[in-house]
Amino acid sequence: MMDFEEIKNIDSQYYMPVFNRANVCFTHGEGCKLYDINNKEYTDFGAGIAVSCLGHNDPDLVNAISEQAKDIIHLSNLYYSPVQAKCAKELIEGSDFDKVFFCNSGAEANEGAIKLVRKYYYNKGVKKPVIITAKNSFHGRTLTTTAATGQSKYSAPYAPLPEKFVYVPFNDIEALKDAVTDEVGAIMLEVIQGEGGVIIADKEYIKQTAQICKDNGILLIIDEVQTGMGRTGKMFGYEHYGIVPDIITLAKGLGGGVPIGAVLARNDVANAFSKGDHGTTFGGNPLACSASLIVLKKLKNGLIEHTQDIGTYFLEKLKTLKEHSAVKDVRGLGLLIGLELEAWINSKDIIDNMLSNCYIIIGCGNNTLRFCPPLIINKKQIDDMVDCLDSVLSLNKEVK
Repeated sequence: MMDFEEIKNIDSQYYMPVFNRANVCFTHGEGCKLYDINNKEYTDFGAGIAVSCLGHNDPDLVNAISEQAKDIIHLSNLYYSPVQAKCAKELIEGSDFDKVFFCNSGAEANEGAIKLVRKYYYNKGVKKPVIITAKNSFHGRTLTTTAATGQSKYSAPYAPLPEKFVYVPFNDIEALKDAVTDEVGAIMLEVIQGEGGVIIADKEYIKQTAQICKDNGILLIIDEVQTGMGRTGKMFGYEHYGIVPDIITLAKGLGGGVPIGAVLARNDVANAFSKGDHGTTFGGNPLACSASLIVLKKLKNGLIEHTQDIGTYFLEKLKTLKEHSAVKDVRGLGLLIGLELEAWINSKDIIDNMLSNCYIIIGCGNNTLRFCPPLIINKKQIDDMVDCLDSVLSLNKEVK
């Protein structure tokens, strides 16, 4: 087996330098635990950026993938697949939507949603190409989803970008109203800006946005890539707001670690796509769908309720850290929680210090620690992590 230095040297020589990797190499996991190349144990509060919702090495997930691999891994969408049909039915039944398209990632899902909007109006012979998104949003790293993302740091190096995206301040309903013109075909929002710093949409803001869409014949897209699949304590994040969007997008937790994304839409919108209008080689393959079926089964059999309960507990535990001068705010829903630090302390230093204490947490937004652990996390693991974070924060005092 290669040692850590050899792995880092190979990575440096052969892999494009797009990731700022932490100084650790993980080889296996179990539940909410990850183990490095030296078999050192860490508790995972990042879940592969909100992906590994069932934790690591879940026996049912592993078994489903293994059994499916024995039958067929890839089929292509030129043919029918029983496991894909089951997955589509399981995802759609009981939801507010009628049709699904499977892809491979959140960026692909958002690309699909944008294409669906454009095709919807094309079929009607109406020119409504503009899509309003929020500043500080994040919708992906393809050229189009980078254009949709309201953060210039992600888009500036890649100009010229696809056009007709308009950005408005998040949670500012007046700015949104002012941006609506006859050319606007859709409004695309996250109910929680995850990459933007775990910024939660106001309930009235989302309700008024839905009403604006209804009044003006505009489609509403909710990007649920990070907030979907039980992450906020409900199957989909928009369910906290008493609205029903026209389209939602999913990925991350949908496959429990196996790459899969999805676009869900109501019939009148979904049927804008005709045969040949959109496609994917790998999307919705039998292996990915077999994984998603296990995730859906567990979410519907108590895991969502657990997430809601343990998320409330976790949020209250983190709020006890507000006694530290370094802590500016604590906010979240379910198991997507942000702890924003004051400007005088660097969140990366805290993340690195926690990693040295065998706790994996990740950053986001403006100096914010993001907690998005596997949905199976328990109170003891939360208590131990918060105690450690308390100690780490106690070592950092503002110098007046």
